[in-house]
Amino acid sequence: MVDCEEVPMDAQVEKERGDEEKEGGQSKSILSPQLKAMIRIKKKYLKRSNSVRSSTNSAESDGSLHPKSPQTRKSKRRKSRVLFPNDTLIFKPKKERSGAKPFLVLFSVIVFFQVYNAIENLDDHVLKYDLEGLERSLHREVFGQLEALEELMEHLNDYLSTYAHQQPLALSLHGASGVGKSHLGRLLVRHFRSVVDDKLVVHYLSKHHCPLQDAAQHCASKLAQRISEVVTRAEEEEQIPFFILDEVELMPPPLLDILQTFLQSNQTNEFLNVVYVFLSSLGQREITAHVLQNASTAGAHKPLRRALSLIHPLWMEPAVELIPLSLLEREHVIQCFLEEMTLEGFYPELSHVERLADELAYHTAAGRQYAKTGCRQVVGKVNLL
Repeated sequence: MVDCEEVPMDAQVEKERGDEEKEGGQSKSILSPQLKAMIRIKKKYLKRSNSVRSSTNSAESDGSLHPKSPQTRKSKRRKSRVLFPNDTLIFKPKKERSGAKPFLVLFSVIVFFQVYNAIENLDDHVLKYDLEGLERSLHREVFGQLEALEELMEHLNDYLSTYAHQQPLALSLHGASGVGKSHLGRLLVRHFRSVVDDKLVVHYLSKHHCPLQDAAQHCASKLAQRISEVVTRAEEEEQIPFFILDEVELMPPPLLDILQTFLQSNQTNEFLNVVYVFLSSLGQREITAHVLQNASTAGAHKPLRRALSLIHPLWMEPAVELIPLSLLEREHVIQCFLEEMTLEGFYPELSHVERLADELAYHTAAGRQYAKTGCRQVVGKVNLL
């Protein structure tokens, strides 16, 4: 046998095809038709795969991506949008403008300025009476009445913030002896006389202005005349007058009747812009029982109003606001002693003050000591030193 080198089938086929071409087609091929068909199919497949590979390489070199990639899909979606030429004008449909919007804005601005002016006017009224200074003075000089003072200032702030009212304001303060009612009345008189005309503040003491019970009718007519004169003067000056009436428990019925007529709401406007402050020990039994049971004056208004309604219908008027004053505890009595001894020029030794406070009588409830006479005996004991 003759040794020969192995030659690939394609090369062999090409070689034989070349030999056949050289011979001019005179000799026949040694390959069968089936094998030739297979060779042609393989050549077409190889040619197609080479073309696909070359196109892929060119796409990668150009930076293009696979058609199924997200970027390709996004670009296709972009291309689906309708593009207009640069020189083409696009007219969008105009939205209909409502005429209510500018009107609403203008209305809001007007309301804002009105509210702002109203707030400024309220501040002007309150500042005119210096209620902040009054509150500081009361908290500094009145002991043990935190709840009553807060309620008092709340009513004054609400009423004095405006000038026109539908009814007068009547603050009726009630408490036991020695809790500071008269002292509170003097502080109110001193403050309001410093911020308004002195003649527009009346301090009425029943024992002083009407000492005789048989002259009650005459006292009532004089009080009515005084109130009318002061109210008329206040109306001319566009200010609110103040009437602080102490020792109301000593007023005879004719005086209470006159006061009730001035608290009605069916009066002329000048009599509706008035502040009355009643100071009385009426209802002290109900207040004492409530404080000893609850250690507070909260909720004492109902039993107090029931008790006062049996005395006179004055306290059933809608214009009357009841403010109960609490009992004073032992620490409050000590403060009273320190204050009085300082005013008298004594050096207030704490041990000496506590000894004086122990000489007073107390109610004991819920671990607290409430002075039965409050600070009423403080002045007398300091004068004996």
